[in-house]
Amino acid sequence: MKTILFFAMVALTLAYLLARARLRPSKNLQSIDVIVPAYNEAPLIEQSLINLLRNPYVKRVICVDDGSTDGTGEIVARLMQKTPRLLLVSKENGGKGSAIMKGLEFATADQVFLTDADTYVPFKGHGLGYMLAEIERGADAVGGVPSSDLRGGGLLGYVRASVKLPMIVVKRTFQQMLGGAPFIISGACGLFRTHVLREVGLSDRTNVEDLDLTWSLIAGGYKVRQVSRAVVYPQECKTLRDEWRRWRRWIMGYAVCMRLHRGLLLTRYGVFSILPMFLVVVLGVVMYGYTWSQAVVSGNAHTLPSLLFPLLWVGAVMILGGISAWHHNKLRLLWMAPLALMYVVLAYLIWLTHGLQGLITGREYGRDKPTRYARVVA
Repeated sequence: MKTILFFAMVALTLAYLLARARLRPSKNLQSIDVIVPAYNEAPLIEQSLINLLRNPYVKRVICVDDGSTDGTGEIVARLMQKTPRLLLVSKENGGKGSAIMKGLEFATADQVFLTDADTYVPFKGHGLGYMLAEIERGADAVGGVPSSDLRGGGLLGYVRASVKLPMIVVKRTFQQMLGGAPFIISGACGLFRTHVLREVGLSDRTNVEDLDLTWSLIAGGYKVRQVSRAVVYPQECKTLRDEWRRWRRWIMGYAVCMRLHRGLLLTRYGVFSILPMFLVVVLGVVMYGYTWSQAVVSGNAHTLPSLLFPLLWVGAVMILGGISAWHHNKLRLLWMAPLALMYVVLAYLIWLTHGLQGLITGREYGRDKPTRYARVVA
């Protein structure tokens, strides 16, 4: 059943994207202010800001140094001397949400783009233009697609990238079709009407401020949309320790947000965009628990690998890997795709060990920041 649903989602997504292929990007250049919150981003902040400044849709870049201790502010200050289009705002450390709200005080454009310091936003092409066109058609907030920056990334980065982009495109497009809006506007790639962002605001009451903001917008009746032709490239984790902590933050934050926004759960958006992510995990844990126990009891423990990763699912992720290999122009992503199935196990384990705790208590661990590294040519 899961396999049939997956391929149905893919088919409907392709039909939807083809129907929207005729839409053109906006022609309003230099009409977007960018806010980049930064905390200890010295290895990569300069290159990220330069890329943003080169984007033809960007009017000004506002970098908010959230109490960095590694010289991030000094790097931005030196770069600011070279261009009036870059503004450095410094504040005491208070969290990503408070940093964005501080930067918003200095925004003058009608639209604000939020991204992360580790994210490469291509200055060629029209990614921001397609997002801006959606705003011009009436949207209040628009999400893009966070793919993977493979420059300097390790093995884990390639495994993650092997399925990440096509899966995000399929899931969020399908969520918009059925639920009326995508599950999340990623903190790495979101465009907002400035006055809307000021009205709704961001907070640091959770470690997933982007998910909290998205659901607050939906609850407030704002129009939220997804654009799959706007792709950005945040860094991936290099170590299992960083990856575990990052997924723990995401899953516990998701659980806490379900408590905070429980009024959304039984709405159209909740039924088609929020709850399926959780119910798939519940169903998966129950099904795997039953089939594994049956295999062990019946003396067929040797069949556990095939029960965990059915051949049909391996074939499905190979197709996703082929799409990613074409997009990134890296053939190795094709044969690495089956390894990405380990993220299914990772998600289930974290839900069992931490996610349920967050859902019951409404509490999270402190925000763990992945290790940053300078970009190099991969």
